[in-house]
Amino acid sequence: SPKPLSNTMTFTVIDPVHGMLIFPNFIRDICDTPEFQRLRNIRQLGNTHLVFPGASNTRFEHCLGVAYLVQKLLSTIEKNSGRYIDESLKKYVTIAGLLHDLGHGPFSHMWEKFVHTGSDKTWKHEETSCVMVERIFQRIPLADCSKEHIRGVLIIKSLILGDDTMLRKLLPKEDMFISEIVCNPFCEVDVDKWDYISRDAYHLKYVIDIPLDFCKFYEGAKISFDKDGVSHIAYNVEDVSHVLQLFETRSKLHREVYQCQRVALIEATMKEILVSAEANGFRVNGVKLSEVHLHPEIFILVDDAILRAIQLDSNPKLNFTNNLIIKLQERKLSQKVEEMIPEENLVNGHGKDENCGEIVQFIDLPRIPRNLPVYVKNMGEFFQPFLQERATVIKKLKYKTDLTESIVENTDH
Repeated sequence: SPKPLSNTMTFTVIDPVHGMLIFPNFIRDICDTPEFQRLRNIRQLGNTHLVFPGASNTRFEHCLGVAYLVQKLLSTIEKNSGRYIDESLKKYVTIAGLLHDLGHGPFSHMWEKFVHTGSDKTWKHEETSCVMVERIFQRIPLADCSKEHIRGVLIIKSLILGDDTMLRKLLPKEDMFISEIVCNPFCEVDVDKWDYISRDAYHLKYVIDIPLDFCKFYEGAKISFDKDGVSHIAYNVEDVSHVLQLFETRSKLHREVYQCQRVALIEATMKEILVSAEANGFRVNGVKLSEVHLHPEIFILVDDAILRAIQLDSNPKLNFTNNLIIKLQERKLSQKVEEMIPEENLVNGHGKDENCGEIVQFIDLPRIPRNLPVYVKNMGEFFQPFLQERATVIKKLKYKTDLTESIVENTDH
């Protein structure tokens, strides 16, 4: 039988964003699976490269970057907190970072919108990521003990899903901070954002000016405990401006790149192509495109090359679909993907679904997460990660800097 994954040996990857990535050898074992290798052919930014050619980075290098940053953050937390983190926990969080995007379909997030036009209206790529995780660890043992192997797989899947409820059943309170590393349901600050913002900024260097100073706040990360004794990752109050910069940068990328009009036009056309192909009989081994996620053995064969597969299909019913593909290639696109909503159709400044039809995208406004755990250096006490307590404590301390006033102002609303 296969030996369990080992931490002893290492292997190295040279990355253009983070430099030399050094991993335990078990990461290589996972990377060499077909489930992970598929990510080489899934672009991180979907169809954005058709507008900004440099945006051709893939989910493969992003996932390696996230796994590396997980290791880096865990090391920082250990050093700043003066606490040893169990090696098995480190392994599970690193693997979760590596595998969190396995369930992405062709063209990344656009595929979810396409799938929702079919029979599965609620599918999320994280669900299929967990299916892929199960496939991998049916072949590769996580531990010698089968009970620990099962627990490890459950922890990895829960970290990917951001399933706090399940993690509370699997982990003691003092280890719950690991739920805030890969996908953070608590305050949204995680290494997934750290990598994709840094990576997209690198590949969009001359498209958009993005300062990367926000990375600095991770250097102050340490373990904090709330009033119930549950551990969280807390950040130095002096670094909160960098946290805001993280969300400002993400918002800027959405406005100027991810959701710019030209990208939206191409994504709308791509979705139309996929819907048309499915309606006119295109199948992958007899399975509808919008249902391939229900068939793991087929899903691992489907990537960004799906348009070429449609073009190579000899079914004459696909002529209309192929004409749409040609229009996309020749940039003969619609000129509008949005419309103004009359003021009388708005209630309290928000559009009702029946008036707006399909809301294509929501753009987050940058803000400091209201429950971000913070601490004051050398004070010996952590702030509770709740808004009113934190603002009150800051005022009582008379911590007089512009930054503190900004924190109180931004979190009091």
